[in-house]
Amino acid sequence: MEKYLLRAVVKVNERAENRGGGGRSRADSFSGKLVKSLLIDGNPRLKPFFEKASGRSPKLVHITPLYIERVEGGKLRTKCIHSLRYVNGSSRYSFYVGFIETSTAISPKFNDVYDAILNLSGRRRFGANVFDVELVSAETVDVVSEAKKAVHDLIKLGKIRVVFASPTLLRDPFRIGKHKSLTPTPINIFSTPVYVNLYLTGKLKQKHLIRMLIILHRLLNEPYSIHKTIKVIRLKYEEGKNPIPALIGYVNLYLNKHYLDLYTAKGMNTEALLEETFATALTLGIGTSRAIGFGHTTITTPTSGS
Repeated sequence: MEKYLLRAVVKVNERAENRGGGGRSRADSFSGKLVKSLLIDGNPRLKPFFEKASGRSPKLVHITPLYIERVEGGKLRTKCIHSLRYVNGSSRYSFYVGFIETSTAISPKFNDVYDAILNLSGRRRFGANVFDVELVSAETVDVVSEAKKAVHDLIKLGKIRVVFASPTLLRDPFRIGKHKSLTPTPINIFSTPVYVNLYLTGKLKQKHLIRMLIILHRLLNEPYSIHKTIKVIRLKYEEGKNPIPALIGYVNLYLNKHYLDLYTAKGMNTEALLEETFATALTLGIGTSRAIGFGHTTITTPTSGS
């Protein structure tokens, strides 16, 4: 089982003919839709991994919306661009593709995803619109090393920061239905990564899922400040349908030393559990609708006093 996260940098320019005429332009769409379209155009073999599926099998691919990139004060700044209406040819944009390649489930292959990225450049049709796309660069992100560092910092400093780097629809593991959770507790944040890990290791049973989530819920405590550091936004994803409420912002999670010592005394390797959970969250995102641009996550160390 291999976890991959690829970062692509592109130039995207909406062609002038898109802007004429009446009616709503597809350029107003959620930018994750364009990323999905570009990848499938680049390699049609990826299309089945983005299609709607039912049953217990989780999607093993994740994409993000576009991020605008600018250098300010000598540092690279990125900002998530939800709508394509803000795309112009004067800026560079990045996006991420995460996936797990495994022999235990139907999953994307590294070469297929990488070929799709290499084939991004060209004139691309998106609905009624045409975009000129140029691939600038592509690189891999070492999610396993980032997860290990996050756990090391958590044990040493007692806190981590989970950033909802793209609009996020959390999954409540104890409820089903169209209503998604907007409360970022550890159980809701990590329910999808834990589910995926159990599924891929052949250990997916409800009792195991609940047990793992309770352990994480005890180890990682959310503070009252979540109400100050997160924000609910409403996105128009499909024409004719209601906007989707989603979370952006971040949550600082604090290590509960009591439970860390308790589980360690029982012989549990809590660091391995955290590393595995974090690595999958970094690769596949969190929550639902991850294959269409929602739920991208970064895990960092909070700065002093924040």
